Amino acid sequence: MSGTAAKNNAEVTMVTSEGLYLVVENNGYFAAFADFPYLAALPSNQVFKVEYCGHGHIRWDDADIDLHTKILAHPENYPLRMQTVAAAAAQLGIRGGSVKSARKAISSRTNGLRGGRPPKTKIPALV
Repeated sequence: MSGTAAKNNAEVTMVTSEGLYLVVENNGYFAAFADFPYLAALPSNQVFKVEYCGHGHIRWDDADIDLHTKILAHPENYPLRMQTVAAAAAQLGIRGGSVKSARKAISSRTNGLRGGRPPKTKIPALV
């Protein structure tokens, strides 16, 4: 088969609740939303607007998402995954709250001597 007859594009052929099925350079790939959560957040009018950039590189230009067929074929080899903004913020909050330092310990002790956290004041509703 000559190289001129080969199909040089990318397209999303199926969307399920678990992920997307893509055909890139005549090869099929399943992009699971568990591995690629940012694809799950694509609006329905952008899911099928995938572009082939060459050499296995595909792009959703409207959403600014780039992928390569190496990542699609073996997502387990690429453990660093993008997250949604809410998930990333939650993870950073957990990390920040669990940090232990001498300064934080002194501040906590001083606050405890003053009676702990002040109670929240309720603002009366205007009627």
